Amino acid sequence: MIFLDKGVVDTLRKGPAEVSFDFGRTFRKASIRDLEGIPLGDIRENFLYAWDGKDLYALAIFDRHLYRLRIMAGKPILEVDGLRMHLVKEFTDVFDYSEEIVRILGIGPEDTVLDTCTGLGYTAMAASRRAAKVVTVEKSRAALSLAGWNPWSRELFSSSNISIINGDAFEEVPRMREKFTKIIHDPPRFSRAGNLYSGEFYRRLASVSRPGALLFHYFGSLGKGERRISVEVKRRLSAAGWEFLGFHPRLQGCTARRV
Repeated sequence: MIFLDKGVVDTLRKGPAEVSFDFGRTFRKASIRDLEGIPLGDIRENFLYAWDGKDLYALAIFDRHLYRLRIMAGKPILEVDGLRMHLVKEFTDVFDYSEEIVRILGIGPEDTVLDTCTGLGYTAMAASRRAAKVVTVEKSRAALSLAGWNPWSRELFSSSNISIINGDAFEEVPRMREKFTKIIHDPPRFSRAGNLYSGEFYRRLASVSRPGALLFHYFGSLGKGERRISVEVKRRLSAAGWEFLGFHPRLQGCTARRV
């Protein structure tokens, strides 16, 4: 399988060069001859592609919304209707965001972790490297399908301590029998998933958490509109059985402890 974008094609058209055919995981010397048979004229700017030796697949899926992979900060990220689902400006590497959440929560070998919104699985994977178990939930089949294509998400599907649930976290959480010690709640923007910012959902998270469990909740930057959301998030968390611990501006979220 060859993964590429227009940048790789343009580079090899200039002559042999060191390039990656798996979105930056590995590099090797190649030439335009290595792309023989691929319909290069079909490759468009700002899209990523996979070539299986027979067919060229654009790594984009329309499922009520347009989901696609894009390269940002050197690795694929998930984009929905043109909106990035990853923080990139604040970090030199998209994985750094996930690693910082794991560090702030102090995830370790005794922890059972709930990740409410899988996306490409970067945060679930980071947590799984330290935790005993990670349960991750993703509503969008398109997002999971693109994660399946993404070379950087392979660990999501191969790790023995990650369980993936394809469903709406609002509905799936109350069905869980686990009692989690750490929760990573990284939902889409409020305008796209308001129920995941509701007091009822925070109560549902509390119901599957052990006393003293820690929560990280992303809600966006503290701009004018988001500042109002952050105040309401704090109020709703407190009313739902969570002790608010503080904001984390760089991560655009907050932490709380299960009372």
